[in-house]
Amino acid sequence: MTRRSSENRTGDHVRRWEAQQGAYIRNRDQRFAEMARTVAGLCSGLDRPPRVLDLASGPGSLGRAVLDAVPGARVVMADKDPALLALASDLHRDDSRVEVVAIDLADPGWTAAPVLDEPFDAVVSTTALHWLRPEDLVRVYFELSGMLRSGGVLLNGDHLHYDRNAEPVLRELALRDDAEQQRVEFSAGAETWDDWWSALAADPAYADVVRERERVWGDGLHEAPPPVTLGFHIEALRSAGFDQAGTVWQVLDDYVVYGIR
Repeated sequence: MTRRSSENRTGDHVRRWEAQQGAYIRNRDQRFAEMARTVAGLCSGLDRPPRVLDLASGPGSLGRAVLDAVPGARVVMADKDPALLALASDLHRDDSRVEVVAIDLADPGWTAAPVLDEPFDAVVSTTALHWLRPEDLVRVYFELSGMLRSGGVLLNGDHLHYDRNAEPVLRELALRDDAEQQRVEFSAGAETWDDWWSALAADPAYADVVRERERVWGDGLHEAPPPVTLGFHIEALRSAGFDQAGTVWQVLDDYVVYGIR
């Protein structure tokens, strides 16, 4: 296979990843744009290229949005999933602004990775940290607080569902909105999560890393931890040493939570 052919196949997998993710999240592009714009605004006064950590990056979708908004940034894309890391590495192999690393946030030793030694100006993550158990999420927020320079920002975009007891009306509205988004997108031909992974596994270039993914994740691949509330995130950030914490964007129960050191 020629390099051009390999690049085209990687690009196709990533384009279909974006479509598949967008089928589940109505305002995904808007969320990414607001996060990238916030990073650009808060880093605009620096006299050097901003250093950004795209945490649980997948193939690097959010990191690329940041680079579009801040072309001079340096982005570390870090994830546990070997298949998504392989896509990120292949997609960004010629981009000197990007470094791709394997980390496991559930392992307290993840902070020892040499690429994390230098402070970051921004940490961004999206649709990922809900896979952490609540106690691990709190620990990670404390760890990230120590990785950011003074004035640095953490942005976490995710679905933080309305409470079924305290906010049942909006919870039902948000669930209906999600279901309608998926109905429309899948009817128009978007792949489901399972279909996308099956297609990647069928590509000989990525079959081995998809099998490795099953080994790396084990049972955790199919067992979501208990959800936490928006308030849990904000209080955890404040406890972790972030001087300011709150939200910068919201559509129904889709939020971008921020913390500023």
